[in-house]
Amino acid sequence: MKIAAQSSIFVTLMNIRTEAIPDHLSPQRGELIMFENNRLLERLSRIRPPTVLAVFVPASALAFYLSLYLDTPLLPSIALFFAGVLFWSLFEYVFHRFVFHFYPTSEFQKRLQFTMHGVHHQYPNDKDRLVMPITVSIPLSLLLLALFHWVLGGSVWGFFSGFLAGYLAYDMMHYAIHHAKGFKHPVLRKIRSHHLAHHFRDTRRGFGVSTPVWDSVFRT
Repeated sequence: MKIAAQSSIFVTLMNIRTEAIPDHLSPQRGELIMFENNRLLERLSRIRPPTVLAVFVPASALAFYLSLYLDTPLLPSIALFFAGVLFWSLFEYVFHRFVFHFYPTSEFQKRLQFTMHGVHHQYPNDKDRLVMPITVSIPLSLLLLALFHWVLGGSVWGFFSGFLAGYLAYDMMHYAIHHAKGFKHPVLRKIRSHHLAHHFRDTRRGFGVSTPVWDSVFRT
């Protein structure tokens, strides 16, 4: 009876573990070659932070300049900038939770989920797959710019500048969480532990990367 009870407890714990970290998000060792037979796709699937900075720092600065140039005064432009940063943090949470972490039910969905995000969970220390490739982030940014322009009209540029700045902060923070050493500030240590718990303790929780605020709001 005692052995049966221990076996039952073990099975229960394993089921909880599988639910918290399903197989398609379970960490593996090493790095990955995603496109063995296509060097171009393999190259396009890899990216490092300097490339992201080279593209989106000027883009954010240009958007803020356009806000001023198109007659939005300085203080409203600054307010729109910070509104964009705040909105990015919510967008990051929602996108990570509901798009990156949708549960695949078919082989096609499994491959799609792996390509979008599962690869990062399976190979969390692969330095070339931590930030979104610009072949994806640039078209997505333009699509979001069109949506924001439809909603905000001429006020879009200050907001979009802040949104891109929020994205940059997210990408740099995410890279630092996985590869920087010696986080000394308690806030940074909390952000790091919050994200690593999402990877290695429970993938159903902790969807905010640059801030845990929205996880607190939505109790995840």
